[in-house]
Amino acid sequence: MRVTDASIFSRALTTIEIKEIEKFLIKEEKEVVIGRLTSMNGDLIKYSNPKIIPSPTKLPSGNIIEEIKFDSSIYSVYRVAPGLTFEELITELKKYSKVPVLFPLYLQGSVGGFIATNGSGFGSYKFGFVRGEKEVHSLKDNEAIVMTANYTEVIESDKESKFAWSAIILDNKERFYLTSNYAKLEGISGSSIDTYSLINDINKIVIQSFKRDYIPLMLRFPEYSYSKLAQLNFFEKIIGYKINFNSPDKYYVFLGRIKFDDLNELFSFLKKNREFLPFPSLSEYDKLHLEILNKVGKKIKLPKEYKSIIGIYNEAIKCINCGLCLNVCKAYEITHNPLYSPVGKISRLIMEEKNFETCFGCVKDEEVCPINIPISKLTTEGVNIISPEKIKIEIQDLPSDISSLANKLQNTYRNRPLYLLFVGCASKYDINGVRGFLTYLLDKGNSLPQEFSPRVELVNNCCGFDDFIGGNIQGAKDKVGKILELKKNKNAQGIYFLCPEALYVYNLLSGDKGILAYEVVKGDLKERKIHSGCWAKKLGIKGNDDECAGLNFTTYKGYPLPSKGKAVLTICPFSTWKYGTSSVYSVFYVGSENMEKLVGEKDLDNLLLNLSIDSIKGALIESVDEIAEKVSLWNLGGEGYFILVTYPVILNKFKNILEQKIKEHERKEEIIKYISKIVNDTIILDQKITLISDYLKGQNYSSLIMEMREKILTSSKLEYSAKDLVNSDQMIKAIEEIIKRAITPKLIERVFKEIIYS
Repeated sequence: MRVTDASIFSRALTTIEIKEIEKFLIKEEKEVVIGRLTSMNGDLIKYSNPKIIPSPTKLPSGNIIEEIKFDSSIYSVYRVAPGLTFEELITELKKYSKVPVLFPLYLQGSVGGFIATNGSGFGSYKFGFVRGEKEVHSLKDNEAIVMTANYTEVIESDKESKFAWSAIILDNKERFYLTSNYAKLEGISGSSIDTYSLINDINKIVIQSFKRDYIPLMLRFPEYSYSKLAQLNFFEKIIGYKINFNSPDKYYVFLGRIKFDDLNELFSFLKKNREFLPFPSLSEYDKLHLEILNKVGKKIKLPKEYKSIIGIYNEAIKCINCGLCLNVCKAYEITHNPLYSPVGKISRLIMEEKNFETCFGCVKDEEVCPINIPISKLTTEGVNIISPEKIKIEIQDLPSDISSLANKLQNTYRNRPLYLLFVGCASKYDINGVRGFLTYLLDKGNSLPQEFSPRVELVNNCCGFDDFIGGNIQGAKDKVGKILELKKNKNAQGIYFLCPEALYVYNLLSGDKGILAYEVVKGDLKERKIHSGCWAKKLGIKGNDDECAGLNFTTYKGYPLPSKGKAVLTICPFSTWKYGTSSVYSVFYVGSENMEKLVGEKDLDNLLLNLSIDSIKGALIESVDEIAEKVSLWNLGGEGYFILVTYPVILNKFKNILEQKIKEHERKEEIIKYISKIVNDTIILDQKITLISDYLKGQNYSSLIMEMREKILTSSKLEYSAKDLVNSDQMIKAIEEIIKRAITPKLIERVFKEIIYS
């Protein structure tokens, strides 16, 4: 997966076909550690076949920062997780009355990225670049080593001083910031300014400079070339700073913006004035940069694969890689990999990639986008169409009591117009919500507003959302068409949807307008805390809580998607299931007092998940000798035979360990009672065993498998001649397959039943 950054070179690639610069790219596979793709350097675009490694957001200890030494009463050095943003780092350092001595004006970039690109910024008057004559910060073994100081208050002066920590240029005025002791030494008086407030104010100035149809631009140039800046009359200067010490020369750096249409004129200026560099780091142009300067076009390119999404594509490439969407992106929260975030997807569009993954359709990403890119539409009606993916969303047969309730409504309100009630995935994820809505209609039917009717007929088909989000728009249209045809055939006056996802797809593709069942009941839910997820928000519905539940996904790109209890009433059936709570519909069936009990059960769900994870890990380690003994069977029957005879070993050990852990747990009675309740309800049982098996399969077992391999190699049960096989990638893949086969819903069901019947 190729990526871009926030540089003007990346923006220029929207006018250049990748094949035109192919010969300047690094072809061989190379590990590339990435932070948040906010670098202004243009270094990331040179990798044709990068092996992307997300920068770690925690240290090996689990901490995000650790103090490692005092250099003096002023300075101290910290070990920092390089994937942290500077905003996160400064927030953490504030607890200890410290700040980094050198950091960028914009705080959303990663610490590691700033160090790797030899950046400059606030503090550069004194400390210059990360690596100038002296090294200020460094990277070592996936850790950032950051110098900090107790500069918690500064004095602002318009008088230049060689003792200044930083020199900021704002509104064409130079402002110098000194610590109080140096201010006294220089005889400079002034009011004391809180450093943290100053840092935040500067960061806000940068964010407020982001503007639709404009490109952020940073220019670094020598002090003697300042007069040439006037030639760039299209460059809107926002804020700047001076670099004085720890640098080969004295420089100015200005951050501002230009219109996209001025990119060619900027590049012409840069080619004539090579001392002006469009990045704040201490580096020079490479061959790729120079080629892009020469190749930049005036028209946006449109790869033929993207013609079906031309409108969304043209919106997407307005992205400036600010990274603000990462703070709220569910995919990034789960994976810590910006490739799966909006900025990553757009980077891959610019680099003409053709393979994209299904996403959640989050609205929060676009709510924070300063450029107003329709990110939700990009992920659900854009990149997913380029590479459709089969998504599975199950529906189940409705219990007989629900059909009876619907028949009762038909008989009770036969003088009212017929509406359809589309059940769909609520049959699996919120069955009590179906009961609750029908109960509400039965109780409140005579008092409903005229635009609603209590007389309903149930429809329990697929709404097409699975095809829609997977990129098969025609498949979604076909399913929506069947719903619309049924409505016409039944002469129904309206159609209720319990699920906002289903209603969104229906409204978009049918030419008709359905009704979200929440609109019917909301008048009786005043003063209640309502969860309105992304798809409800896309329908214009707001709630008290808008966290993304992640649809029905239990894993995403190989990472588990944690579920948790929430004491809210949910609109979306997926959220009801994920948060283990009551929905805005089920509350009319089970009662509001039951919600806390349900949230408590979600706590038991998570306990079972954790016990299951510990058990599968224990099973893998305990199986080492038996697996070692069976490796020789590979030569007899091949890989498939080895897997076939080995996975039952892990399966049985997992079952035994999980049973033992539950029986020995301090909450044993509570857990067994809960499991008994699950086993006695076939619908809930199917939900729970699927959740646990999917969650277990979604765990990252890479380090554990490597540990297993080392133990197998030293096992006395392993034949010497099989050591090369154990050391091979084939063995790693075989163990991964063994884990997949061992963990099944049927196995979890078997464990549950043996626990309650033993």
